[in-house]
Amino acid sequence: MTQASDALTKAAVLTETLPYIRTYHGHTVVVKVGGEALDDPQLARVVAEDMALLALVGIRLIVVHGGGPQVSAAMQQAGIEPRFVAGLRVTDDASMEVVSRVLVGSMNTALVGRLRQAGLSAVGLSGLDAGLIEAVPTAGPEGEDLGRVGRVEIVRPDLLTTLLRESYTPVIASIAPSADGVSLNINADTVAGAVASAVGAAKLVYLTNVEGLYRDLGDEGSLVSEMKSDELASMLDSLSAGMRPKAASAVDALQGGVAKVHILDGRVPHALLLEIFTEDGIGTQVLP
Repeated sequence: MTQASDALTKAAVLTETLPYIRTYHGHTVVVKVGGEALDDPQLARVVAEDMALLALVGIRLIVVHGGGPQVSAAMQQAGIEPRFVAGLRVTDDASMEVVSRVLVGSMNTALVGRLRQAGLSAVGLSGLDAGLIEAVPTAGPEGEDLGRVGRVEIVRPDLLTTLLRESYTPVIASIAPSADGVSLNINADTVAGAVASAVGAAKLVYLTNVEGLYRDLGDEGSLVSEMKSDELASMLDSLSAGMRPKAASAVDALQGGVAKVHILDGRVPHALLLEIFTEDGIGTQVLP
């Protein structure tokens, strides 16, 4: 490729992004980053740089992060065997101490540092800060005792809107208190959906460890590029335990006023930019 043709290709890419930059300039996008995308330092750096680019073109960004693999590893090191029910981590008092230490003390701090290094004015938060999120204890689908696991009851977006207005990027760990002040472990996908609804986000993006949503798990040809929320709702019972909370929170977010939801493979370099700034996109897009 000659220098001139290389320059023309780059110019064409920039031209393609312009309509999308115009569309989303000044709007809020919530990005949920899974622990898998943060486990690889190189990939985590690319994700942070992509988020910085979104902010630099005027997109107001809120980041919600998980840390499932890291929490499981820390639990095993502490002699606690991780257990899950329908994709939700069973969390006793000892497990909750590990969850808090990893998500708030380690994962949140590291992600804020990467984002700041990429050029963002990132601020680390959890649901405990300024009453941002209030949760209620929840049980498994068959009434199983999950311990200190909760679901989001209330999101108070004032802190987030203030930070966004001042050009800060909130980075939220998925821990929140109950009404009586007991810290609860909340599924990060659920937190992302509830936050997106509360702030009226234009997009909610899940960066996960699969290519998108499959109609038939295991059949690569069944990857769905676009679907409506009612179709996704009808599929919930047939989805894998890991995908079900994500899909349910996507449906809730769309019903709560979020315009679009995207489920992307966070292991693909620049997946976030490809989805937001190109015509074809990747992964699965869910519409109201």
